[in-house]
Amino acid sequence: MGKPSLLYASPFAPMKSGISDYSEELIQDLAKRFDITLYIDDYNISNKIVKNFKVVRHGRDKIDFSLYDYKIYNIGNNPEYHDYIYESCLKYPGMVILHDMVLYYLFIGYYQKRGLLYSKTYEHEGLTEFLKLKHAVKENGPDLLAQKHMAERLSLNNELLKSDNKIMVHSFYAYHKILETNLVEKQRLAKINQFFKGEDSLITKAALFEKYNIPRDAYVVVSLGNIGTTKLNHEVCKAVQQLSQEGFSKLCYVMVGEGNYVDQYIDGKVIMKTGYVDAEEFNGFIEHSDLIFNLRNPSMGETSRTMLQIMEKGKVSVINEGGWFSEIPDECAIKVSLDHLNDELKTVLTEMMSNQKKAGLISKKAKEYIQDEYSGQKIVDQISEFISSK
Repeated sequence: MGKPSLLYASPFAPMKSGISDYSEELIQDLAKRFDITLYIDDYNISNKIVKNFKVVRHGRDKIDFSLYDYKIYNIGNNPEYHDYIYESCLKYPGMVILHDMVLYYLFIGYYQKRGLLYSKTYEHEGLTEFLKLKHAVKENGPDLLAQKHMAERLSLNNELLKSDNKIMVHSFYAYHKILETNLVEKQRLAKINQFFKGEDSLITKAALFEKYNIPRDAYVVVSLGNIGTTKLNHEVCKAVQQLSQEGFSKLCYVMVGEGNYVDQYIDGKVIMKTGYVDAEEFNGFIEHSDLIFNLRNPSMGETSRTMLQIMEKGKVSVINEGGWFSEIPDECAIKVSLDHLNDELKTVLTEMMSNQKKAGLISKKAKEYIQDEYSGQKIVDQISEFISSK
């Protein structure tokens, strides 16, 4: 008896998306259970790791959705990558892996393109949300995709939740938020951890630090990814700058990513940024740093693949409560309060620079947590059971 057929919709490389990385890992293990056909937009996949999978392209190939035993749709908040997936999951329901609770950009982009934004907002979200959009346009102009503050006010996910799709999320935060809407019954919803495989970096510490002029004897703390207000880079910059002025001469803070909102703090010696780095260097900074800041405020309830990488490597990280981060056991990371953040960051930095024993305990617990809770086999078993359940 052959394996059941599965249509798997997701962006893949060269699309620059964390969901692309997620899917390229997940399908390798799902293929042990299912005969998979990848459903992509009209482009050619560049990653050789998926070259042996069958592929159908939206807009180019004729696709009979009824031929597949199961369908998985990856939904994120980017209309460029998920427009065709959103359309398909509404027409041909299956199982949605919902990577973002907030679908503001996807919904806006999808329906603006079709000239149906206001009618669909009123239909699925109601009068209050409809008026919020109208007010935003009146106050700030018609480009709603540029109005980032609106994403915090409008989730715009009701249409998807009301559809006949099963919904899979990666956190209890998202799970309970969805149940609170009363739009999804429990048997149609599952919390299954994010599939994750750790990656080793081949770049040496010497080569990495030499490239970015980082002193070899420094105590190196890093933030990873886009440099933006929600990552609270400015708070880390202030704390590091203050400690440096107080005599902590070996302290060095490296922001690994792009963004210019804290450029006034950068001096190239104590505080620096790398700009865009490739995957090898990104992983290298995880492996070769002493302490990692992974702060988020506000949280949209998203999980953090970077946080999984950090814990898998047994690195000590500093996070704040809120969203999915609240689900990480206290012994696996250092948690700080946003109420007195500057003082707490300075306390953490001074303590971790001198307390290797505590760092070792956090490292051990973080590794054990990933091994126990993020086993690839366990996650694939759960997905297979959920997708085939009645």
